[in-house]
Amino acid sequence: MLTFANKIAEKDYYEHQASEKEFLAWYAKQDRQTYETPSVTVDSVIFAYNPVTNRVNLLLIQRKAHPDLHHWALPGGFLDKTEDTTQAAIREVYEETHLQIAPKFVDQLTTIATPGRDPRGWVVTVAHLVYLPHFPETQAGDDAERAQWFDFTIEPETHQLHIIGVLDQLITFDHANILKKASQIIQESFEVKPKWLNLLPPVFSWQAVETIAEQFSGRKISEQIAHYRELYMIPVNTEKHDDTDQPHAFFRLKKPI
Repeated sequence: MLTFANKIAEKDYYEHQASEKEFLAWYAKQDRQTYETPSVTVDSVIFAYNPVTNRVNLLLIQRKAHPDLHHWALPGGFLDKTEDTTQAAIREVYEETHLQIAPKFVDQLTTIATPGRDPRGWVVTVAHLVYLPHFPETQAGDDAERAQWFDFTIEPETHQLHIIGVLDQLITFDHANILKKASQIIQESFEVKPKWLNLLPPVFSWQAVETIAEQFSGRKISEQIAHYRELYMIPVNTEKHDDTDQPHAFFRLKKPI
């Protein structure tokens, strides 16, 4: 059995001179007991275009257990050892809403480790952003009392997202901050890579594009996005309104963005 003059010498030996197998065995007995391990959760900001209202909706679940009983939350939950965060996000969404999401629609949004963000203890969350190309029905399950789509507005200056029909104080934990981060990322994408265009149906009008852009930006933005027609869209046909002779152009995306 090796002996060392002090802990510094022991640490130096195993980190720099021992084999990796020896180091890992030593580390398991030493350093892992020194550091507290946080819990890791996933949360998903899920948007879908509602063809009835011609507006984007946000999916929330209502909690049926403490903490924050009956408050509204983003679909999410704790990470299992056998899955990565994308897999966990997909699983949690399905368990709480019976909505199956393909991995290609799931992007990491941000990681939040603010101390005290969860009353249950030290919890780090990895938030995800999802744009669904359809408007699916949902059914509450697991620890969700309800699963519901909501309309929303965004303040252009602060990026704050306000859910219509839900008081801000009834949004659980720090999920309002996650929604704010999502709206900020979306607004920053207008000139870079507007992935929110993937929300559009297979064939759509330019008016639908303007409607979504204005909802996400919080202001009229038609002129700033006019170049989208050439960059991302292909005209597919025209249709005349009943009360005018002016044709109404329809488009499809050249490819997913």
